[in-house]
Amino acid sequence: MERHCKHVRQLNAGCTPARLRVLSVVGLFSAGAVCAQLSVDLTMAQNVFIAGEAIRVDVSMVNHATTPFRITPEDEQRNAIFFEVKDSHREVLESTQPRTPLIPQLNLPPGETYRAAFELDEWYPMGRPGSYIVTAMVRRGDHRFDSVSRAFDVVPGLEIKTAIQLFADRPDLQRKLTLVYFMRKQSEFLFLRITDTPGERTWSTLELGQLLRTTPVSIEVSPDGVATICHRATQDVYLRTQVRSTVRGVELIGQEQIVDQRSAALQAQMRALDASLKKKKSSSWWPFSSSDDSK
Repeated sequence: MERHCKHVRQLNAGCTPARLRVLSVVGLFSAGAVCAQLSVDLTMAQNVFIAGEAIRVDVSMVNHATTPFRITPEDEQRNAIFFEVKDSHREVLESTQPRTPLIPQLNLPPGETYRAAFELDEWYPMGRPGSYIVTAMVRRGDHRFDSVSRAFDVVPGLEIKTAIQLFADRPDLQRKLTLVYFMRKQSEFLFLRITDTPGERTWSTLELGQLLRTTPVSIEVSPDGVATICHRATQDVYLRTQVRSTVRGVELIGQEQIVDQRSAALQAQMRALDASLKKKKSSSWWPFSSSDDSK
């Protein structure tokens, strides 16, 4: 950059004001051509995540150059895509997989768009609550192209109920299955956060669906390690989720809907009554003329 500025000063020394204006315009077009080679965009489905939840980001990259943009194991150091993640103290987080490329290979022709989804928590340590800023970056030779930075938070959630799981073959290990809720999409949602002690290892936090807190949630862990969670999602629907929890890991078995027949029947009666009242109101009429009509 310093060499470039010296070159510009030398040109300016021997140029008239009119020529300076021409050179300035040419310089702007040249800078615009460099900046327009690639455009990078980063989006997130939400800006608040529960601790342990997968933090997904979507990246799109458009190649505006006349040559392909390639990423290969040989030239990854010159052409690559990567992230810069900062915590609330503006400290840059180091990747937990520094020797593993985000994209091992890519060939993006001119005018084409590349799209991919990444889970940041697989690459950066984000298990603890806090505020973060992420920027997607693309390197092409000696140039770097950045997306708009996105800010998001990792929160612990509001705890509702906890179950403790013990293991016969691992008396030193204790697993904590915690049900927490938080607002998302203008509704309350239920999450299952699983943490091991000692070590405070947090497994993937699961979103269990919309939550209606008029009915208490329940969680039970069977001797074979199957955790069953039941909660009310709407006025007439419950959700029952089963998770297998063993020493080796945690696995989602499935989720099913259970209809509350009594509540569903009551809701149907209320809807029928409301429809009947609306129909009766719309069909009302007065057979006699009003005093204004008789004038």
